[in-house]
Amino acid sequence: MISEYVSQMAKRGGMAKSTGFAVKFTMPTPLKDHLGTCGIDVDTQPLFEMFCDEAALPPSQAQTGQLNGRYQGEGSISYAHTKMYTDLSLSWMADANMEPYKFVQAWWQFIFGEYDATGNLYDADGYYDGENDKDYNRPTRLRFPNEYTTKIEIIKAERGPTSEVGRVSQSHIIQEAYPYSVDSVPLSFGMDSLVKVTANFHYTKHYVKYSDLKSGLYNPFSDGRTPTGVSLTTGP
Repeated sequence: MISEYVSQMAKRGGMAKSTGFAVKFTMPTPLKDHLGTCGIDVDTQPLFEMFCDEAALPPSQAQTGQLNGRYQGEGSISYAHTKMYTDLSLSWMADANMEPYKFVQAWWQFIFGEYDATGNLYDADGYYDGENDKDYNRPTRLRFPNEYTTKIEIIKAERGPTSEVGRVSQSHIIQEAYPYSVDSVPLSFGMDSLVKVTANFHYTKHYVKYSDLKSGLYNPFSDGRTPTGVSLTTGP
Protein backbone atom coordinates (compact mmCIF):
# COMPACT_ATOMS: atom_id res chain seq x y z
CA MET A 1 0.00 0.00 0.00
CA ILE A 2 2.77 2.43 0.93
CA SER A 3 4.81 1.52 -2.15
CA GLU A 4 1.76 2.16 -4.35
CA TYR A 5 1.24 5.54 -2.69
CA VAL A 6 4.90 6.50 -3.24
CA SER A 7 4.70 5.32 -6.84
CA GLN A 8 1.59 7.42 -7.54
CA MET A 9 3.20 10.50 -5.97
CA ALA A 10 6.36 10.01 -8.05
CA LYS A 11 4.30 9.78 -11.25
CA ARG A 12 2.71 13.10 -10.38
CA GLY A 13 6.00 14.88 -9.70
CA GLY A 14 6.14 14.43 -5.93
CA MET A 15 4.44 16.44 -3.20
CA ALA A 16 3.64 20.13 -3.60
CA LYS A 17 5.79 22.54 -1.56
CA SER A 18 4.46 25.84 -0.22
CA THR A 19 7.76 27.53 -1.09
CA GLY A 20 7.34 26.93 -4.83
CA PHE A 21 5.70 30.01 -6.32
CA ALA A 22 6.41 33.16 -8.33
CA VAL A 23 4.57 36.45 -8.82
CA LYS A 24 4.40 38.56 -11.98
CA PHE A 25 2.92 42.05 -12.52
CA THR A 26 1.67 43.38 -15.86
CA MET A 27 1.19 47.14 -15.46
CA PRO A 28 -0.36 49.88 -17.60
CA THR A 29 2.03 52.40 -19.10
CA PRO A 30 1.09 55.38 -16.84
CA LEU A 31 1.82 53.36 -13.71
CA LYS A 32 5.06 51.94 -15.12
CA ASP A 33 6.22 55.43 -16.05
CA HIS A 34 5.46 56.74 -12.57
CA LEU A 35 7.29 53.89 -10.86
CA GLY A 36 10.21 54.42 -13.20
CA THR A 37 10.49 58.09 -12.19
CA CYS A 38 10.57 56.89 -8.58
CA GLY A 39 13.66 54.82 -9.36
CA ILE A 40 11.84 51.48 -9.25
CA ASP A 41 12.88 48.94 -11.88
CA VAL A 42 9.77 47.40 -13.41
CA ASP A 43 11.35 45.51 -16.31
CA THR A 44 14.59 43.62 -15.57
CA GLN A 45 13.99 41.17 -12.71
CA PRO A 46 12.29 43.73 -10.43
CA LEU A 47 12.87 43.24 -6.71
CA PHE A 48 9.16 43.48 -5.94
CA GLU A 49 8.73 40.22 -7.86
CA MET A 50 11.90 38.49 -6.66
CA PHE A 51 11.49 39.45 -2.98
CA CYS A 52 7.83 38.44 -2.67
CA ASP A 53 8.03 35.88 0.14
CA GLU A 54 4.36 35.24 0.87
CA ALA A 55 1.35 34.97 -1.40
CA ALA A 56 -1.87 32.97 -1.52
CA LEU A 57 -3.76 31.33 -4.33
CA PRO A 58 -7.11 33.16 -4.35
CA PRO A 59 -10.14 31.24 -3.11
CA SER A 60 -13.16 30.33 -5.20
CA GLN A 61 -16.40 31.31 -3.48
CA ALA A 62 -20.03 31.68 -4.45
CA GLN A 63 -22.89 33.65 -2.97
CA THR A 64 -25.87 31.40 -2.39
CA GLY A 65 -29.59 31.71 -1.96
CA GLN A 66 -32.14 29.37 -0.43
CA LEU A 67 -35.13 27.71 -2.01
CA ASN A 68 -37.94 26.22 0.04
CA GLY A 69 -40.63 23.76 -0.97
CA ARG A 70 -39.08 22.53 -4.20
CA TYR A 71 -40.36 19.01 -3.47
CA GLN A 72 -42.83 17.82 -0.91
CA GLY A 73 -41.08 16.85 2.29
CA GLU A 74 -37.81 18.55 1.31
CA GLY A 75 -36.43 21.36 3.43
CA SER A 76 -34.56 24.42 2.21
CA ILE A 77 -31.71 23.93 -0.25
CA SER A 78 -28.91 26.30 -1.24
CA TYR A 79 -28.06 27.28 -4.80
CA ALA A 80 -25.21 29.36 -6.21
CA HIS A 81 -26.06 32.62 -7.99
CA THR A 82 -23.01 34.96 -7.93
CA LYS A 83 -19.23 34.62 -8.00
CA MET A 84 -17.38 36.20 -5.08
CA TYR A 85 -13.88 37.65 -5.23
CA THR A 86 -12.21 38.32 -1.87
CA ASP A 87 -9.19 40.45 -1.04
CA LEU A 88 -5.64 39.34 -1.77
CA SER A 89 -2.49 39.99 0.29
CA LEU A 90 1.15 39.92 -0.82
CA SER A 91 4.18 40.22 1.46
CA TRP A 92 7.80 41.04 0.76
CA MET A 93 11.10 40.90 2.61
CA ALA A 94 12.57 44.39 2.18
CA ASP A 95 16.09 45.21 1.07
CA ALA A 96 18.05 48.05 2.69
CA ASN A 97 16.69 50.46 0.06
CA MET A 98 13.13 49.41 1.02
CA GLU A 99 12.26 48.96 -2.67
CA PRO A 100 9.21 46.68 -2.14
CA TYR A 101 7.83 49.24 0.31
CA LYS A 102 8.51 52.09 -2.11
CA PHE A 103 6.84 50.03 -4.84
CA VAL A 104 3.48 49.62 -3.08
CA GLN A 105 3.56 53.10 -1.53
CA ALA A 106 4.32 54.77 -4.86
CA TRP A 107 1.59 52.67 -6.50
CA TRP A 108 -0.93 53.63 -3.80
CA GLN A 109 0.08 57.29 -4.00
CA PHE A 110 -0.26 57.21 -7.80
CA ILE A 111 -3.98 56.46 -7.42
CA PHE A 112 -4.47 59.76 -5.56
CA GLY A 113 -2.94 62.66 -7.47
CA GLU A 114 -2.16 65.59 -5.15
CA TYR A 115 -1.89 69.15 -6.46
CA ASP A 116 -0.40 72.36 -5.11
CA ALA A 117 -2.11 75.76 -5.01
CA THR A 118 -1.05 76.55 -8.59
CA GLY A 119 -2.50 73.32 -9.96
CA ASN A 120 0.81 71.53 -10.43
CA LEU A 121 0.97 67.85 -9.57
CA TYR A 122 3.15 66.92 -6.61
CA ASP A 123 5.52 64.01 -7.25
CA ALA A 124 5.24 64.51 -11.01
CA ASP A 125 8.94 63.68 -11.38
CA GLY A 126 9.13 60.91 -8.79
CA TYR A 127 9.14 61.05 -5.04
CA TYR A 128 8.56 64.45 -3.51
CA ASP A 129 12.00 65.93 -2.87
CA GLY A 130 11.01 67.36 0.49
CA GLU A 131 12.56 70.80 -0.08
CA ASN A 132 9.22 72.34 0.80
CA ASP A 133 6.36 70.84 2.74
CA LYS A 134 3.24 69.93 0.86
CA ASP A 135 0.33 72.26 1.50
CA TYR A 136 -1.99 70.93 4.16
CA ASN A 137 -5.06 71.93 2.16
CA ARG A 138 -3.86 70.37 -1.09
CA PRO A 139 -6.57 68.88 -3.32
CA THR A 140 -6.61 65.21 -4.33
CA ARG A 141 -7.92 63.95 -7.66
CA LEU A 142 -8.36 60.27 -8.36
CA ARG A 143 -6.99 58.72 -11.51
CA PHE A 144 -9.05 56.44 -13.73
CA PRO A 145 -8.86 52.71 -12.88
CA ASN A 146 -7.34 51.79 -16.24
CA GLU A 147 -4.29 53.87 -15.26
CA TYR A 148 -3.53 52.12 -11.96
CA THR A 149 -5.10 48.64 -12.03
CA THR A 150 -2.83 45.77 -13.10
CA LYS A 151 -2.81 42.07 -13.86
CA ILE A 152 -1.09 39.95 -11.22
CA GLU A 153 -0.06 36.39 -12.02
CA ILE A 154 0.54 34.02 -9.11
CA ILE A 155 2.36 30.94 -10.41
CA LYS A 156 2.36 27.70 -8.42
CA ALA A 157 5.48 25.77 -9.31
CA GLU A 158 7.91 23.16 -8.04
CA ARG A 159 11.66 22.79 -8.25
CA GLY A 160 12.97 21.79 -11.67
CA PRO A 161 16.38 20.76 -13.01
CA THR A 162 17.30 24.33 -13.96
CA SER A 163 15.20 26.50 -11.66
CA GLU A 164 13.62 26.56 -8.19
CA VAL A 165 10.29 27.21 -9.94
CA GLY A 166 10.91 25.23 -13.11
CA ARG A 167 7.78 23.05 -13.13
CA VAL A 168 4.45 24.89 -13.27
CA SER A 169 1.17 23.24 -12.28
CA GLN A 170 -1.14 26.23 -12.50
CA SER A 171 -1.19 30.00 -12.83
CA HIS A 172 -3.80 32.26 -11.23
CA ILE A 173 -4.53 35.44 -13.18
CA ILE A 174 -5.75 38.33 -10.99
CA GLN A 175 -7.43 41.01 -13.08
CA GLU A 176 -7.68 44.76 -12.41
CA ALA A 177 -5.84 44.60 -9.10
CA TYR A 178 -4.63 47.55 -7.03
CA PRO A 179 -3.38 48.03 -3.45
CA TYR A 180 -6.09 49.52 -1.27
CA SER A 181 -3.99 49.38 1.90
CA VAL A 182 -0.36 48.98 2.93
CA ASP A 183 0.18 47.56 6.42
CA SER A 184 2.25 49.50 8.90
CA VAL A 185 5.87 48.39 9.24
CA PRO A 186 6.97 48.11 12.90
CA LEU A 187 10.44 49.38 13.76
CA SER A 188 12.05 49.00 17.18
CA PHE A 189 15.35 48.75 19.01
CA GLY A 190 16.48 45.33 20.20
CA MET A 191 17.48 42.26 18.26
CA ASP A 192 17.76 42.70 14.52
CA SER A 193 14.96 41.25 12.43
CA LEU A 194 14.13 41.47 8.76
CA VAL A 195 11.62 44.09 7.69
CA LYS A 196 8.45 42.69 6.14
CA VAL A 197 6.09 44.65 3.91
CA THR A 198 2.48 43.61 3.32
CA ALA A 199 -0.05 45.13 0.92
CA ASN A 200 -3.70 44.22 0.47
CA PHE A 201 -5.28 44.23 -2.98
CA HIS A 202 -8.77 44.53 -4.36
CA TYR A 203 -9.41 42.99 -7.78
CA THR A 204 -12.32 42.55 -10.16
CA LYS A 205 -12.03 38.91 -11.29
CA HIS A 206 -9.59 36.04 -11.44
CA TYR A 207 -9.24 32.86 -13.45
CA VAL A 208 -6.88 29.88 -13.57
CA LYS A 209 -4.60 28.43 -16.23
CA TYR A 210 -3.87 24.74 -15.66
CA SER A 211 -0.83 22.86 -16.92
CA ASP A 212 0.75 19.45 -16.45
CA LEU A 213 4.15 20.06 -14.86
CA LYS A 214 5.45 16.78 -16.33
CA SER A 215 5.06 18.05 -19.90
CA GLY A 216 7.56 20.90 -19.94
CA LEU A 217 9.67 23.46 -18.11
CA TYR A 218 8.93 27.08 -17.39
CA ASN A 219 11.11 29.83 -15.94
CA PRO A 220 8.69 32.55 -14.75
CA PHE A 221 11.51 35.10 -14.53
CA SER A 222 12.21 34.91 -18.27
CA ASP A 223 10.73 37.43 -20.68
CA GLY A 224 8.18 34.97 -22.03
CA ARG A 225 4.79 34.94 -20.34
CA THR A 226 3.81 31.49 -21.62
CA PRO A 227 5.51 28.33 -20.31
CA THR A 228 7.77 26.75 -22.92
CA GLY A 229 6.44 23.34 -23.96
CA VAL A 230 3.50 23.52 -21.58
CA SER A 231 -0.10 23.75 -22.75
CA LEU A 232 -2.16 25.89 -20.40
CA THR A 233 -5.90 25.26 -20.10
CA THR A 234 -8.06 28.08 -18.79
CA GLY A 235 -10.28 27.25 -15.85
CA PRO A 236 -13.17 29.12 -14.20
